[in-house]
Amino acid sequence: MLEKYSYNFLLILLLAFLQPALAKEFQEPKSRDVLVKEAIANLDSNDIKVAAQAAIHLGMYSATEAVPKLLRVLQSSRLLQKTEHVIEGRLSSWVSTDVRREIVTSLGLIGDKRAVTVLKKYLKRPLRNDDVFTGNVAHALYLITGKLYEYKDYDGVQKLYQPSPVTEEEFRKRARPDLRATAGLTASLEIEGHDRSGAYWMGNNRLNINLAITNQSRRPIEIDASKDNFVFSSVAGNGERTATPASLLPSPEPSGAGVAVIAPGQKLTLMWVVELKDSPLSRGWSEGYVNIKCVYTNPQKHKQGAMWRGEQLTSNSVERFYYSALE
Repeated sequence: MLEKYSYNFLLILLLAFLQPALAKEFQEPKSRDVLVKEAIANLDSNDIKVAAQAAIHLGMYSATEAVPKLLRVLQSSRLLQKTEHVIEGRLSSWVSTDVRREIVTSLGLIGDKRAVTVLKKYLKRPLRNDDVFTGNVAHALYLITGKLYEYKDYDGVQKLYQPSPVTEEEFRKRARPDLRATAGLTASLEIEGHDRSGAYWMGNNRLNINLAITNQSRRPIEIDASKDNFVFSSVAGNGERTATPASLLPSPEPSGAGVAVIAPGQKLTLMWVVELKDSPLSRGWSEGYVNIKCVYTNPQKHKQGAMWRGEQLTSNSVERFYYSALE
């Protein structure tokens, strides 16, 4: 009997010690607001690694509320960079941790224009080991403004920043060109996924590509909607851009689309049905994320009357994960 009670007593004590630990382990995850506040506070940490990680997190959270603090730390006189000699087994390397570098990167990801004035100053500063590389600054400025800036490389040579296709699409997703009219028109691209959630495309299936051109102006606009005037621009996992003329694809519906007059507030809708396997559109795609946009080029050189006055109309970008065709 004594052994039984002793066993129960020990079990109660064990549960009493474990309960707080279990409660801590299974507590509710922190909200975004809490995580952002913690990261903002950690920017003041004397531990360079903690401060750098905080800057990275704020970029991941797209924390616009952290921009004033990020700019203050960026311009402060604090020591914000260190280099360590790390030895792992037989390998040794020098590892640099730079808070300013991470702040510049995160400001680009956040995309808040309050950072533009400060970042532009860094383009003119002479390069030193403890300064931010001006190429990174030009990259961040592009993500915020969509403009190309000149910077000096490590050899002091003046260069014009050229974004990669992936970087271009990152800016376009934020800028949402389908919401801003070009000479009165917007182009909205929709491509459904092949699963219930719409998260991916399969190489064995067909794509239903829907393009809606809407007249946002107060006057009728005439465009030549022939398929020769459309190009699908895609960026696959290898980071290269591929342009596929719509003339290489099956004709869109409604068939025989040509000159169309779009009334104010109305839209012209075109749909391409594309079998992905062996299609020119998917040529060169590899397994991974694929980004597609549609570009319409106005063939009319002399624009008169109701003709559209713009030169090119670019849709929003649609991105999905692509799985290659199964043999």
